[in-house]
Amino acid sequence: MKDSRKHSVNDRAIEVIGVSKSYPGVQALSDISMSIEWGSIHGLAGENGSGKSTLLRILAGLEPASWGEVRFSGECLSRTKNNLTKNVAMVTQEPSLVESLTVAENIALAGNLYRKWFVNWKSSKEIAESILQRLGADEIDTEGIVANLPPDQQQIISIARALAANPQILLLDEATSSLTEDQTERLFLLLDELRADGKIIIFISHRLKEYIRLCDKITVLRDGSYICKLEHPNFSEEDIVTAMVGRKMSEYFPPRTSSDYDEIALHLKKFNSLNAKEVSLAVKKGEIFVFAGLVGCGRSEMLRGLFGVHPSHGKVEIYGKAFSPHSPRDSVQRGISYIPSERKAEGIVAGLSVLENGVLSLRLRNSIWKWVNFNQEKEIMHRMVKSMNIKTPSLETEIQTLSGGNQQKVILARSIATHPKILLLDEPTRGIDVGAKAQIYELLRKLSKEGVTVIISTSDLQEALGIADRVGVMFRGHLKKVLNPDELSEENVMYYATGN
Repeated sequence: MKDSRKHSVNDRAIEVIGVSKSYPGVQALSDISMSIEWGSIHGLAGENGSGKSTLLRILAGLEPASWGEVRFSGECLSRTKNNLTKNVAMVTQEPSLVESLTVAENIALAGNLYRKWFVNWKSSKEIAESILQRLGADEIDTEGIVANLPPDQQQIISIARALAANPQILLLDEATSSLTEDQTERLFLLLDELRADGKIIIFISHRLKEYIRLCDKITVLRDGSYICKLEHPNFSEEDIVTAMVGRKMSEYFPPRTSSDYDEIALHLKKFNSLNAKEVSLAVKKGEIFVFAGLVGCGRSEMLRGLFGVHPSHGKVEIYGKAFSPHSPRDSVQRGISYIPSERKAEGIVAGLSVLENGVLSLRLRNSIWKWVNFNQEKEIMHRMVKSMNIKTPSLETEIQTLSGGNQQKVILARSIATHPKILLLDEPTRGIDVGAKAQIYELLRKLSKEGVTVIISTSDLQEALGIADRVGVMFRGHLKKVLNPDELSEENVMYYATGN
């Protein structure tokens, strides 16, 4: 591939011509045609399962198209794959790092940092430090082991490794999903520099405001088909949502309804778990209660402590009866279900089928001596797949082959199948599109109407305000303020989230 800086920004660097992709039982892409110019940031938007990630994998040379072709600067990808794709780097939502290696060693895996027989470790360390500094992450120790780092820092390392290869084309598939707002903005400033240098960035995100901030053009896909192309500055969040799902943002969150329940489902008195400190709170049956706050405020620790993942102390009552959450099994048997924030690491069991993932909580709730009724399990999951509109070729499909939104629905189905009294969700819509989000919000509101108490931890302020009956704002481990419906606003949440 030629140096992009020798091209006019009007030159077509990438041409996708009639590309289709099919898998057994699934048509992932249907006759997609589009072009992307040098020196641009091009967004791909669509619901989970719309084909965005599949198209990126084809562009990266990781999968062949079933029909059609991709051209880079006029050269067909299928004919000169090795020469072309070595100038393409891709970052996905889930960090693909070697956890037993150091930060510098992982970044050195980028193609141009090693030779056939040796690695210049001194040079690699200097390059790693330089890129991390440009990303505003110079606090990361390049000699530290990756396995010991939190998810946001692991994702930064994945991005740094891609940048170390000095690609002409950078593909970002939900790469910002686990980053803080400050980390994301530092990345965007660097992407602005790459665009000015004539490079191409193809960008996928579930955060609509990131498309507005970053993209010159957006191609919208729906059910594997091309819908439209939006061009800056003539698009808004409303335009993106309408193109993606065929409905307006005003229909995004289900309306709040007055509760028919007065009974207290969960009562906490001076509850402590890791970073969550001295939290006292009462949540009613059928209420959707959201913990909001900045990263590290203790909201995730609250949920993990209540589910018995982390040790805790303090008084916990479920419907007036004392409970000590010693383990997840104890919690499930007392009617508590939990959906973790890290879908890949803690939510799904890769290698197992949709069915096997979906019934894990059912088996956990039952006695280890109880006979497993496989036919009943299949019947339950068939109902769940149908009612929750989970897109899967079959129940036997391995769960990691589904889109992120459909994986999340399977995890949610697993929890619902146990008929929980209290449902705990940590970042329930992280990394999934607006269409899947809207479906999950509808489902959570439906559960609350049926008497399930829903407790959510989220860093998405729009989500907190849109779905909650009340919002508890946390600051440095303490519950700073509980906001009632008439007090819900971005200003109030941020006021208390910053310690005021």
